[in-house]
Amino acid sequence: MSRTLVALSDRWDLQDLVTRYATCIDSRDFDGLDWVFTPQARVSYEASGGPDDTYPVVRAWLAEMLPIFAATQHLMGNLEVRLDGDAATGRCMCFNPMALRPIEEKDQQVFFYGLWYRLEFVRTGDGWRIARLTQEQAFHHNLP
Repeated sequence: MSRTLVALSDRWDLQDLVTRYATCIDSRDFDGLDWVFTPQARVSYEASGGPDDTYPVVRAWLAEMLPIFAATQHLMGNLEVRLDGDAATGRCMCFNPMALRPIEEKDQQVFFYGLWYRLEFVRTGDGWRIARLTQEQAFHHNLP
């Protein structure tokens, strides 16, 4: 692992990018996701029952699907990164509790996903972006 100032800065930027991804998803900031992904990025949520498609298609799916949840939280950690010039690959752990909007207050259901994200990053003129994101399911609990 390189310890140059550039490499350390790149690693920090990639950590921020992964955090920005989680924050955008949980706050339903779909416009903000445009600063996370490249326009031609490939995104696969197949491990949790979602699509595997280009970023614009998945962005539209997220905007339609996420409102069924009262809340989501993506706790991201253990980001492992391999830098290669203006490209990088990584693997990140995600713990994701999700609360469905209840029909009645007493009926709220919370379920959990444990996921790994496999990531491919690219440095653009506007900074690092995700070029590919793929989920791998580690576990789930209390699925509806």
